[in-house]
Amino acid sequence: MELRQLKYLVCIVEAGSLSRASQALHVAQPALSQQINRLEEELGVKLLVRSVRGVTPTEVGQAVYQQAKSVLKQIETTHLIAAQADAGPAGPVTVGLPWTMATLLGLPLLREVRANLKSIRLEIIEGPSSMLAQLLAQGKLDVAIAFDNTTTGGLLMKPLVSEPLQLVGPEGSLDGKTRCTMAQVARLPLLLLSRPNGIREEIERICAAEGLKADVVAEINAPNLLIAAVRAGLGYTILPSCAMDEHVSATALDVAEIEGGRLSRTVYLSRSRLLPMSPAAERVYGLLEELIFGAIEKGRWRANWLGRPAPAEAGP
Repeated sequence: MELRQLKYLVCIVEAGSLSRASQALHVAQPALSQQINRLEEELGVKLLVRSVRGVTPTEVGQAVYQQAKSVLKQIETTHLIAAQADAGPAGPVTVGLPWTMATLLGLPLLREVRANLKSIRLEIIEGPSSMLAQLLAQGKLDVAIAFDNTTTGGLLMKPLVSEPLQLVGPEGSLDGKTRCTMAQVARLPLLLLSRPNGIREEIERICAAEGLKADVVAEINAPNLLIAAVRAGLGYTILPSCAMDEHVSATALDVAEIEGGRLSRTVYLSRSRLLPMSPAAERVYGLLEELIFGAIEKGRWRANWLGRPAPAEAGP
């Protein structure tokens, strides 16, 4: 098996056709086909299905494609580490942040890496926690923040934070109330994130336990639109404090604590159980833990720290 065969396979799968892969790689199409045929013969499996619509991977081909991407990424990282060995941890690191955490952690992480870890090339991907967990398990991310609804056998998930969820409404809609019951929440017109989503599933679990039926008037899986819809008076939503502090200070919104303390979520710092982490990814993993602890300690995040012991302060 040759590295170029893995590179060709990755390019063909991502291009969706031999002709487009041929152009991208500057390799003749017959030569590409020949190398893929050799790879299939060596592995004893069919990797690609060719049709008039293009090329698609078989189920086995998809698995080999994921592994090939991981191998090629590790090789790229090894080259960067060797080239920049004197500069400390080096290489690409891809971090997944749910949108509720992106504002809280994304900018501080970028600043810290730019200031003190200049040889690390950081990539941040924002998306739903469930999607980030899948990408992490597939080796497409090095580190991710995930929640308790995304546990999978392929991940090591370290619980760091327990965070209450809050009722959010248009300005003045809560009449100055800062606390409410779940029964009161269930009677309001709710705008909720669509499934799969840990917050949505936790709301439904608590409602079922209390014999309540939430009045869900719309499902909105676009964060900015969700906040805008609440601000416009179209309904209420339930979100964690880390997603709301900036919006409350900058826009017309009311926030109330939901009594009972049962409506909360656990925040996990996650990594692959199967794939090794580069020194650069290990450093970013530790830095994320430091930044999360710092946000709570400095009052930027109203949440309970679960990690033990507390990490050292962030630094170079």
